[in-house]
Amino acid sequence: MPKDSGLPNNGQREKVLVVWRKLTDDIEQDNLMLDEWFQKNRINTRDFEFDTIYVNGSNNLPNLKLDDENWKVRLIEEEFMKRMWEAQ
Repeated sequence: MPKDSGLPNNGQREKVLVVWRKLTDDIEQDNLMLDEWFQKNRINTRDFEFDTIYVNGSNNLPNLKLDDENWKVRLIEEEFMKRMWEAQ
């Protein structure tokens, strides 16, 4: 996807992974299933295969702070609310 949504045609791209899962009332089980999915697909949040990983619901994925404002693993719900209401 474009790295800068304001300049989508500048040629800069970002590899993004979106993980949407069916959540239950058991957070530990949800996180266990997420961990198993990442292992099965050989995806490590600490490597550089993806620039950003969006996941719905709380999770226990290892995270990297990319800069003062951005984390590599982001909650879909938080990101949605931030972008929905941010002034441009």
